Amino acid sequence: MPISVAIIEDQPVVLAHFAEIINADPGLTLLATATNGREGRELIQNVDADIYLVDLGLPDFSGLDLLPEIARDRPSANAMVISIFDDDKNVIAAIQAGATGYLLKDSDRRDVGEALRELHAGGSPLSPRIAKKVLTLFRDSYVAPDLSPPRHAAEKELLTERETEVLRQLATGLAFREIAGALEISSHTVAQHVRNIYKKLAVRSRGKAVYEATKLGLLRK
Repeated sequence: MPISVAIIEDQPVVLAHFAEIINADPGLTLLATATNGREGRELIQNVDADIYLVDLGLPDFSGLDLLPEIARDRPSANAMVISIFDDDKNVIAAIQAGATGYLLKDSDRRDVGEALRELHAGGSPLSPRIAKKVLTLFRDSYVAPDLSPPRHAAEKELLTERETEVLRQLATGLAFREIAGALEISSHTVAQHVRNIYKKLAVRSRGKAVYEATKLGLLRK
């Protein structure tokens, strides 16, 4: 079954851009669109999509207000922010409000479909600039553990050598397509490795995966 998507975006050019990407991808289907917050609220109530793409800068109120409603009314769905804003305040606010992904509007069209698939598969895709920002926030707030292996490390299933290579690439903010090129494997294989990494570390985002792996000493060279 194609992944169903709904878009809440007020700029006609941007809306048309994302609609074109979705309509051109046989693995995705566009269910509905809305051009302001009020229409977006009605869309969430009436359209059962797998993924809601939500702009933050809506004309009547912030898209941030819609994210908790998606989490409450469509608990099986994911909310992906699409925005021009890449500052700490908006990124953190979106994640706290319930966004499970964050794409900048100038993202490469090839990365959009990839991100939607990653999100639907259980990940939390971020545009490279956003990923680096989130990882920096994690790093700045991280308190280094004792150098001895954590006692709970044995409770985690260790990553394979290839999974560790993929995770190191994820930590730099690279997209799946770029990781595939760097490691000379397919994007599909990268996605499978990421699913395995998330499962083994019991996380749902690349930032938390890097954080957990660092605590466990799995990224030490």
